[in-house]
Amino acid sequence: MEFVDREEELKALKENYKSKKASFVVMYGRRRLGKTELIKQFLKGIKGVYFLATDEDITKQLKSLSSLIGVKLGIEDLARFGTVDWESLFMRIANVELKERLVIAVDEFPHLVKADKAIPSIFQKGWELYLKDRNVMLILSGSSIGMMQKEVLNQASPLYQRNTAIIKLKPLRVDYAIKMAGNLKFIDALKVYFIFGGIPAYYTYIEECKNFDEVLEAIFKQTSIFVDEISVILSEEAKNTGVYLDIIDFIANGVNRPSEIASKLAIPASEVIRYLNVLLRVGIVEKSLPVTKKIERRSKGGVYEIKDNYALFWSRYIKRNIEKLSLEGYKSVASAVQKEFDSFASIMFERFAKDFLAFMSITRKLGFTLTKIGRWWGLNLEKKSAANQEEIDVVAFNEDTKDILFVECKWSNSKVGKEVYYDLKRKAAFVQWYNNERHEHFALFSKSGFTKDMKEIAKKEDAMLFDLLSIEKVLNV
Repeated sequence: MEFVDREEELKALKENYKSKKASFVVMYGRRRLGKTELIKQFLKGIKGVYFLATDEDITKQLKSLSSLIGVKLGIEDLARFGTVDWESLFMRIANVELKERLVIAVDEFPHLVKADKAIPSIFQKGWELYLKDRNVMLILSGSSIGMMQKEVLNQASPLYQRNTAIIKLKPLRVDYAIKMAGNLKFIDALKVYFIFGGIPAYYTYIEECKNFDEVLEAIFKQTSIFVDEISVILSEEAKNTGVYLDIIDFIANGVNRPSEIASKLAIPASEVIRYLNVLLRVGIVEKSLPVTKKIERRSKGGVYEIKDNYALFWSRYIKRNIEKLSLEGYKSVASAVQKEFDSFASIMFERFAKDFLAFMSITRKLGFTLTKIGRWWGLNLEKKSAANQEEIDVVAFNEDTKDILFVECKWSNSKVGKEVYYDLKRKAAFVQWYNNERHEHFALFSKSGFTKDMKEIAKKEDAMLFDLLSIEKVLNV
């Protein structure tokens, strides 16, 4: 599959490579984001050593790494026999006149630390005494976000502030992600994005699929990576993954406050907060408040929501079908999920709209840039009943220009009409945000298009209408 996106990350690596001083780059991010592929793309055509760390004996790993470096530097004895001493390895590198920059990329660095707790101190000494004044570029990469932060980036780490660049890899931008499913028709590619989001590795497992039915079958095969994927991601961060999986499931089903989760688990709320902080760090959950309010990490307000697309899909369809998979087979389960997928798609269409608007903002296709995008909910004081809360699918704004965009999304088989638009305008009046200064904009997203009346109103009032065809054109996929 073609390597896509990552222009900024490759640019940062190339700038460090071209630096006149030694470079020390730290790269991290959850599994499946493409750290390894990014490093390998960068190493093409340059003098570099790629080493994938494991949990095996540290002496064996040192011998393997030193042999690779020996081959690259043309040091025959080092290539043949390696070394069993880290300091001698760093010293051998330092004693070679490097006319061309040597890149040493250690992937999954946390595995080295697990094998030997002294590794951060050893690398700090090697960098300070032998490498930092040489024509060398060191890359330390890892999927365990907690370990990379603790052992490399934390103030207490021996490696703290030795780095010349930090690259935190994020999911692919929406247009690049959908391009990875480009062999499917657009609506199917969009559905795949609803499940996978911007995680590039997932798309490689469905590149032979010809339609969405085949994608679902590929996901539910018990030999696929997907059944245990959330457990595997969490295993990089914690030992007791079972509690985390329960919390994800609770949040996915609307139990989204620490006190409520604590009650379900019969543990203190303070302990739940610790679990939630890990899920926040990995990017599986997020703390959510109405978009017009400021989010503070320690704030008691707000609710927790599932941020990761696949985690939500896993909770809704895989966790609940484990027994059926073994009794009925993957094709039967995939067929059942296909029949009810529109209910999931209606939720994910709102999320997609946020990603799509962010894309339009960054590519200057919106007419104004955005500084914040999210959901909004609040009270309608005009209603006297208890059910007086209003919600808007997406609200996005620019705090400097005071532009604000109100969005409604409909994933249905009916065309969206003017009643949806006027209801959106009604709800917008309840959003308290620079009321007398703001410039209001409105947009509707619809799977099935818009009525003739709505199209005419949109022209008169300059409202934005996005059906699947116009979305595909904007994304240029």
